[in-house]
Amino acid sequence: MKSFLQNILVATDFSKTGNHALEIAVELCQKNEAVLHLLHVVESRYIIASPGPEISLPDIASEIDSEARTKLYNIYETIMRSSGIAVQIHMPTGIPYDEICKAADEMPIDLIIIGKHGASGFRDFFMGTTAYSVIKNTTKPVLTIPESYAKSGFEKILFPVRPKQEIKEKFDYMKPFLPSTNSGEIHIAVLAKDSMEEDLLGNKDKLYDILCFLKENHIQHTKEFYTCDNFAAKVLELASLQAADLIVINASLDYKWTQFFVGPYTQQVVNHAKVPVLSFRQAINVPKEIQKEEDAAFLKKANSL
Repeated sequence: MKSFLQNILVATDFSKTGNHALEIAVELCQKNEAVLHLLHVVESRYIIASPGPEISLPDIASEIDSEARTKLYNIYETIMRSSGIAVQIHMPTGIPYDEICKAADEMPIDLIIIGKHGASGFRDFFMGTTAYSVIKNTTKPVLTIPESYAKSGFEKILFPVRPKQEIKEKFDYMKPFLPSTNSGEIHIAVLAKDSMEEDLLGNKDKLYDILCFLKENHIQHTKEFYTCDNFAAKVLELASLQAADLIVINASLDYKWTQFFVGPYTQQVVNHAKVPVLSFRQAINVPKEIQKEEDAAFLKKANSL
């Protein structure tokens, strides 16, 4: 079955975190026969420096541009020699999150992958990390990779289900990330506050369909119901308890005064997760021909139960 992940954009700043995000992007491109779009942003603030008496701003900008371009081409050549995937490179100048979002909007990008540096402290809450800023300003799905994360592949996936959230689209998009070995497992965490349990009824049928799919494809899975006041804190706790290596969430960007000093759900999860987080802001439009193929395969298996 052909994956709808056909164009993957990975942003790199040449750091250890960026390099690991790139490794994961290459693996996903190989698995899905996708095109890799390799992007580095020359940050505007770096070229607005105070030059010495014999150095001009254009000279500084030119030097930074040349060095970055050399690094980008070296990475490009290494990937082309070793991976066998198609690669395109992009090097705009500007604010990183803004240029990443522009590139994703201007090209048929199906997924953005970005390394996430540690976030802590008062400044990080108000400014937000580059990764979170990308999520806030793009409608494309985003996979964030923490700087401390060094594994490859996703074998234990945490799939939170919150009230009034679309879960079918989230699950459909997660399919390219499903574990391919018998050691893989998905933990479905159904979350609700005591007063919101009735809101989960809208996802009952969709959740049943997901469980059927997992069973018929012999993917190990567990499902538990949790009541809690802070969904983000619970997700982070479960990720640790389940030893998850991927969290899949719907990105909720609403800001409530009651959450002001702890941050909204998505910001808490993305900024503080110690494992990669796959998030998106809207329902994913899977190409009709692929969705039709998936639906037919699912119905065939369901009818054989």
